[in-house]
Amino acid sequence: MDDDAQVDLFLESIISAPVKDERALMEFPFFSLQKQKRIKPFIFDDGTVRIEVNPGPYGIASIWDKDVLIYVTSLLNSRLERGASVNRTIQFPAYDFLRLTGRGTGKQAYELFMSALDRLQSTTIRTTITSGQNEERERRGFSWIDSYRIVERINSRGQRVMAAVELTLNKWMFRAIVENRRVLTIDRGYFRLKMGLERRLYELARKHCGRQPMWKISLPRLAEKCGSEMELRNFKVYLKKISEADSLPQYRISLAFDKPDPEQQRMNEDLGTDAWRWGRNDRILTVFTHKTMELLPPLSESDE
Repeated sequence: MDDDAQVDLFLESIISAPVKDERALMEFPFFSLQKQKRIKPFIFDDGTVRIEVNPGPYGIASIWDKDVLIYVTSLLNSRLERGASVNRTIQFPAYDFLRLTGRGTGKQAYELFMSALDRLQSTTIRTTITSGQNEERERRGFSWIDSYRIVERINSRGQRVMAAVELTLNKWMFRAIVENRRVLTIDRGYFRLKMGLERRLYELARKHCGRQPMWKISLPRLAEKCGSEMELRNFKVYLKKISEADSLPQYRISLAFDKPDPEQQRMNEDLGTDAWRWGRNDRILTVFTHKTMELLPPLSESDE
């Protein structure tokens, strides 16, 4: 930690600015969906895109740790939209980050924030996804943040507290945000989602459905894109619970059959809306629909 009282950080806040996420991070599984320490590496490879994620000593960065990257993406986007200069080293108030993401501002919240920074710096990624206008790829392993430091101050009670964070973002993500402007606005209700799978489902719905009325995907393919380690039958149960809770901001989830054959159709009629429980997993579709804009035309890729 750095307690140099003379340090002069230009701190910015996005408390009133749009919250942005990077498109590739929404499209593909880069983060652990569990809060428990995950040390098992994982690989996503759909024949077009390959992603390898390896843990550091603190485990793989989780989808909750990703909140830091969302905050930084939003800061950079805000500066770009104002015509201000940007660079990979960003400074911001720790308090504002904690407040925006709904983490509380007590001692434990600051400690968990530091743990997130450790995982983001130590997790390594290799991917074939390009970023930037020159279509550069990171052939070496990179981490989400290259480095960070914490600036402390002494409060009115004489306690040493975290005042600000300065971190340096990796080049791959910086290019994607600044050169390609590969960002989407997300609902702030995302930060209130408690389950890692809920957060991942919202990311996919926002990326693929966007503000279109509907997006469909097969159950096995959805599990793959979520980066889930659950067996499909268990994944299906959790998906149904989330569907019934209707907890995702902006979107609803439902399960349906992909063109059932006559025998399956009779089962549907006999068993009603829960017929999906007994259907073949590869015939089940997950349907995402927008809660308020079903009748609006699709937006262009330029986004909002």
